[in-house]
Formats: sequence, structure tokens, C-alpha cells
Amino acid sequence: MKRALAFLLVIWSTPTFAQFQWWNDIHNWDGYTPWNQYFTYSHAFLGPNALPIPTLSASHENYAMSSAQVSLRGDDQFLNWHNELQLITGKTRFVVIHQSIEAFRTTTEVRDRRASRGESGQGVQAGDVLVNISHELRANEQWDLYFTTHLKTAAGPLNNARFTDAPGYAFFFSSNYRLENSNVAFSGDAGFQVYQTFWTEYPQNDGFLMNVRATKSWNAWELQGGVRSFTGYFRQGDWPRIADVELARKGDHGKTAVKWTAGLNDYPFSFLTIAHRLKL
Repeated sequence: MKRALAFLLVIWSTPTFAQFQWWNDIHNWDGYTPWNQYFTYSHAFLGPNALPIPTLSASHENYAMSSAQVSLRGDDQFLNWHNELQLITGKTRFVVIHQSIEAFRTTTEVRDRRASRGESGQGVQAGDVLVNISHELRANEQWDLYFTTHLKTAAGPLNNARFTDAPGYAFFFSSNYRLENSNVAFSGDAGFQVYQTFWTEYPQNDGFLMNVRATKSWNAWELQGGVRSFTGYFRQGDWPRIADVELARKGDHGKTAVKWTAGLNDYPFSFLTIAHRLKL
């Protein structure tokens, strides 16, 4: 008994315990449950890029793209930088996306709702690497069909509730359909997505993904709108519906785009994306 009490005193006196005393008090830590069990692993309780719903670009060309996202909300501000590379060989596309750097600042209310371990609610983190491997099943001048294997690494750290620090994967079909004698096109993705959690009761969350988009082109301009979705089974902020509206100008060497993204359900974010894509 005396040894047990001495051990507890040592633990209580360690710098680590003292460092997170504020978190222990707010979340009523019981003294033994791992802190990651207090997180909610869903789209509504993590950063905007923690659990991306995968899509396939309609562009059938090699390209490199850089983009920046700027938050339009005051309670969760962020500025981040993404890089994307698509290479095509035969009927197979290889896409690598690095959610490179994210600078963020949240209110204490958002910090505590997400059980973040970052007391200041701000910082800079590097994100995950995403890989899509897509194979063309059928294609002609009017429509195409692809099957994609999507992989998410565990590169993004968990402590600030911006990323999951856990892997994920998805399998989905993608199709692009162009109306005959028209500058209007429709595209979509449908499949199954899984991501890992640290919960002992539910080691993973999974569900169906479905995305639809419509595109209208005229001269060098392109306007696109769409909705992305995922149907998780926790029913705790994991049924996101995300709207995207993008305006792009195409040139000989690529295109520049501005996109507005807003959460319709279980996705408390609104932000602008500025992107430039360069043909290779």
C-alpha cells in the first residue's frame, strides 16, 4: 500500500502531469484512461482535413498542383498549404496529395469541445499523405468509369485535434459524363471508406461515400458545384455533407481556381481555397 501511494505521488509530481493539469480538470480525467480515448473521431470534432472524403479529378493529364486554404470562421481559423501530383501511365492514374503545413488558432470553446491537448489552441502542424491509384475500366468521348484505391497515412499528429494520427482507406468508383454537343458535364464518386480510431470499443469507423459534381465551361472559364458525403456509424458528427463551388480559368499550361467550401451537416467549417494547377 505504501509503495502504491509513493508511486502515485511520483506520478502527480511529474512535469507531464503538471503540464496537462488544465486538461485533466476540464475533462475530469479519471487518472488511468488514455487521453486519446476522450477524443471524438469524426468530422465535426477534428480539423477540416483530418478525415478527407476522397474524390477523383476529372482531368486526364499529368499535373502538379499547389493550393492554400483560408478559414472564413472566427472560432477556428487556419491557413494551410497542400501539394498534389497526378501521373498517368496507360490506363492507370497515380495521385499523391500532401497536406503539407497547417497554421491554426481556435477558441477555448472549440479546443475543449474537441478535447484538444494544446492549451493555447494554436500552432503549426504537418498533415497526412493521401494516395489514389485509379484504373480506367471504360472510356469514350462522352463518359468514362474508374475504380480507385485510396490510402491515408498516419502522418498527422492527434494531440491538437487537427488530424487523426491513424490510417484509413477507401475503394470507390468514379465516372464523368459529358452531355453531347454541350459544355456541361456531370461527375461522381461512390464507394466505401474506412478510418481507424484509438477507441478500444470501436477500433474503426466505416461507411459509404458519395460525391456528385456538375461543371459548366465557356471559353477559358469553368464553373463547378458539388456535394461530398460520408455515412459513418457513430452518429457523433460523422455524417458530413460538404458543399463546394469552384470558379477556374484555364490556360495553355494549366488552370487557376478559387473554391468556396462549406459544411452543410457535421462539418463546422467554411473556407476559401486558392489553387494553381500546372500541366506536366
